[in-house]
Amino acid sequence: MKKLLQILMVLVILPTISFAQITIQASEVNPLGVFAIQSRDTSIEATISPGGTGLQTWDFSMIGNDSSDSLEFYEASETAYSSLFPNANLAATLDSIAVIYFQKNDNHLITYGTYGTFTLDPYTVTTALKYSPAQTIIKFPLELNQSFTETVHSKVQVHGSEVNFPFDSVRAITTTQRSVLVDAYGQLTSPIGTFDVLRSTETEISVDTVQYLNNGIWFPLQVTQPKTITFYNWWTNQFDLGFPVVQYKISPNIDTSMIWLNEFVSSTHDSKSYLNVNLSPNPTSNFLNVELPDGFSGQMEVFDLNGRRLVSQAVLFGIENLNVQTLPVGSFVLVLKDKRGKIAGFERFEVLR
Repeated sequence: MKKLLQILMVLVILPTISFAQITIQASEVNPLGVFAIQSRDTSIEATISPGGTGLQTWDFSMIGNDSSDSLEFYEASETAYSSLFPNANLAATLDSIAVIYFQKNDNHLITYGTYGTFTLDPYTVTTALKYSPAQTIIKFPLELNQSFTETVHSKVQVHGSEVNFPFDSVRAITTTQRSVLVDAYGQLTSPIGTFDVLRSTETEISVDTVQYLNNGIWFPLQVTQPKTITFYNWWTNQFDLGFPVVQYKISPNIDTSMIWLNEFVSSTHDSKSYLNVNLSPNPTSNFLNVELPDGFSGQMEVFDLNGRRLVSQAVLFGIENLNVQTLPVGSFVLVLKDKRGKIAGFERFEVLR
């Protein structure tokens, strides 16, 4: 079963020069209204290292960008599959292929699972992946030397006919033993800025089991050998957000990669006021009218939900007419940037034919 992409959430930070040992409170984690582009480096430079424990300085300014994904956060009730995860109060769309469901309260941020596309080798299926019990993303308050362990089962189940299997149902279960320790703090520099951070080191040992249902009884079909993956997550509480800005994944004999926040906009962030972007008609098929705020000049860019920039053009003021006839059917995000290249506002739109 394809490993579910680890949750990467988002923030934009101004540089800082302090080395404070931060603590992240529940009130500092508020991803609702966020749209983010995160990049992945799969050919990491040899000089990049997760470093030691205690007070550290990390220079990751040279992280590469081999591919990009987008994340957009909503109330869980606003999404199509919320009934499958009734205890969730937060959801995130990952590109256009998955919706991830969370619960956030004063004690924790946890994930119940995902509705999306998964691989049951050699088949690809679209269904729900559920965690039992829910998997912990972060416990509040997050502080140095915090630690916890948990065992989580994730399950994907489909009817046998969906994968050309001569039995009632097939399911893939991953049993994961997780050990998490917040073991370092200091400053991290990424391509978008410098952050005061806490680093958590997470070790996962997982076993995949495939079973089939025949006459009401589940039978084992395949069990894999245990595999170990280590994640290093760098968290910050600046600007009232508390999600990893960088994640470093190390998996012997599988892959090593880094995922990092590349670009970020938020419609609910109290510390930065984003402009309203009025689009009409929305959905559209040929042209999109973009009503610009008085006095605005800068750049208008269109991204797809894979984080690819498809359109970039200068804008002045008034109403701009955007030709979308060359765009495929689907969902897109229009982003306004000011003369300095800073994000000033954004709005999602649909293209229909």
